[in-house]
Amino acid sequence: MSTSAVASPKIQYVVELQHSGLDVRLLLNNIEIASAGVADRAITQQKVNGWLLGGANELALHAAIPDPSHIQGPLDLKCLLFRGAHGRQPDEEEALAKFAERDKAKLPAGALQQVWKTSFPADPFYGPWLWSSAPVITLDSGTVQAALRIVSSVIDALNARNVQKLIDLFRVQIDENAAAYGMKVERIEQQLRGWAESWTAAPPRTIFPDEYSLVVEGEQRLLRIQRKDGHSVFSTNPTASAPGLSRIYAARLARGLAIVR
Repeated sequence: MSTSAVASPKIQYVVELQHSGLDVRLLLNNIEIASAGVADRAITQQKVNGWLLGGANELALHAAIPDPSHIQGPLDLKCLLFRGAHGRQPDEEEALAKFAERDKAKLPAGALQQVWKTSFPADPFYGPWLWSSAPVITLDSGTVQAALRIVSSVIDALNARNVQKLIDLFRVQIDENAAAYGMKVERIEQQLRGWAESWTAAPPRTIFPDEYSLVVEGEQRLLRIQRKDGHSVFSTNPTASAPGLSRIYAARLARGLAIVR
């Protein structure tokens, strides 16, 4: 795919999640697109074109009341799937699929359990995406080391303010997000440039595997990389928060493990 501007998709698939008083986890094609604990309360919307497959797609919601004897505030769980014109806010009545529940008796207690699932085709489809046909990932020592090298390479590029290296590391993500969400490639590259220019350089440090959560998803074709403490993936300080991405996804491409989302 060239680095020129990409035509804007006319249709966007959007998932809305509303939750309160529950542990929740939302999966799209076996990829975690949202998760939250009981202390969190939020209403979020996200575009998901970049996670869709060319055939059938599956959205699955998992939820639980961790401790039914200590419920704080009202329970609320709602998930909606929308398909609509780019830039238009749809009404709830227009949802392709919807789940809503507030009754404690109808929600599982303890561990997360699936409470709802829906399937739908992606029409139109703006892929295919490289991750969807990538080789299966095994979470072995080689994969762990490759994931840590990705994190270190991004931090090194930021420390050096090497914008071209940063763009190279995010090349697939840039091109595929542009195709999926109608963004201009040049604009995404400019955002990376701004990130590098505003980055506060830090002395190199050793990045340890136990700082990170590495999870294989998407029919074993994606590796989710995030910090266990919730800080930015690319934090240069193991005990402090830093601005940046809270998670990234990698796939095994021809050149090796690479960032794809």
